[in-house]
Amino acid sequence: MSNLQNEMVKEKILADVLEMNTGSILRELDGGKMLPGMCESFDMRVAMTDRDVVVNRLVEKRLEEMEVLHG
Repeated sequence: MSNLQNEMVKEKILADVLEMNTGSILRELDGGKMLPGMCESFDMRVAMTDRDVVVNRLVEKRLEEMEVLHG
């Protein structure tokens, strides 16, 4: 993809991720797995998370997954 297309895709992904709550972002970064008994520690993790950091990580993860799928 061209740089312009890459930027447009990244902007779309960023908009989608910004609409998510922090807990959902963390779940996706963790592979969507919620292990039994993690509720209290997960809630604490969400409360202590720097949202900007996890937003950027998820955007990069989604971009990397797209590159793998589309070569």
